[in-house]
Amino acid sequence: MSSPAFAAAPTLQHFIYINHREADGVNIKADKGLLDPRFSGAQIVYKWRDLEPTKDNYDFSAIKADIAYLNSMNKKLWIQLQEKSFSPRPNVPAYLLQDPVYKGGAIKQSMLSAPERDPNKPVTDDEYGWSPKMWEPPVRERYQKLIRQLGREFDGKIAGINFSESSIDIGTENADGTTTFPEDFSSKAYVDAIGDNMRVLAGAFKKSTAMVYLNFLPDEWLPDDDKGYMRGLFALAKSLKMGVGGPDLMPYRKAHMAQSYGFFKDYPHRLIKGMAVQDGNLRQINPKTGKKNTVDDILKFGQNYLGLDYIFWVEDEPYFTNEVLKQLPAARH
Repeated sequence: MSSPAFAAAPTLQHFIYINHREADGVNIKADKGLLDPRFSGAQIVYKWRDLEPTKDNYDFSAIKADIAYLNSMNKKLWIQLQEKSFSPRPNVPAYLLQDPVYKGGAIKQSMLSAPERDPNKPVTDDEYGWSPKMWEPPVRERYQKLIRQLGREFDGKIAGINFSESSIDIGTENADGTTTFPEDFSSKAYVDAIGDNMRVLAGAFKKSTAMVYLNFLPDEWLPDDDKGYMRGLFALAKSLKMGVGGPDLMPYRKAHMAQSYGFFKDYPHRLIKGMAVQDGNLRQINPKTGKKNTVDDILKFGQNYLGLDYIFWVEDEPYFTNEVLKQLPAARH
């Protein structure tokens, strides 16, 4: 299978990461960062429930409008297909939640461990999100139908497309370090479902870059508890000649170094790699310096350690204006 991920971008490309789309794309049209020549385009989040409002009724008008707008500026669109939610409302279509064939359609997950969460804020009772039950074949079948529809419509018209992150925070942690998961959840089935979706994405997007976001996986904590889940997904991505990516570009962060960063480092340079600098990433302490992450820290780690081709920057203030826009190098032509 051929893939554009086989030929890496000649220089590091920067995209604005836009984590939501307001009605008629008003926030995208008002985004001044997109006017900056240092950014090649926008990575925009599109929710599954918005792309398929009712069963088999697809609405891709927002994507088409954003492609047209970005093309008018000589910029490119990168789609983040958001099947998970990080808020109390699920991102799956309503029919998945209502029809018993989908066995609930989605499962609740905690957001308390997310890097973007401000540790100084008190815990509230609505800090949870939802993940589709991809391990249930009927749910996965519906998601894969959406992927194929998107491929038919947009392959070759966008720079790339990725799922949301592989991490899922469910279950109850026990005193001995093990986790008790809900009865209708299987870690291996969850990981196998990611692999199944990867195959469909790679098959649907042969001109635009198909990318899988890998950061953490349930019931595995590397290097001590290695069930082969992360290793297997990176090997599958390599065999499919897919791009690999992930959220949260935080230099030398211990939790990430063993789980995914090491696999990124060893991933072939001829294949595409990209990561997002998301909310809170520039607030984190760099273990190498003992100081807050800087733009230079992120660029050096991203290029020299991970070998990235793309960085997706969220407009997290005040860091974006005060640091990113002031310190990001000039565009190279």
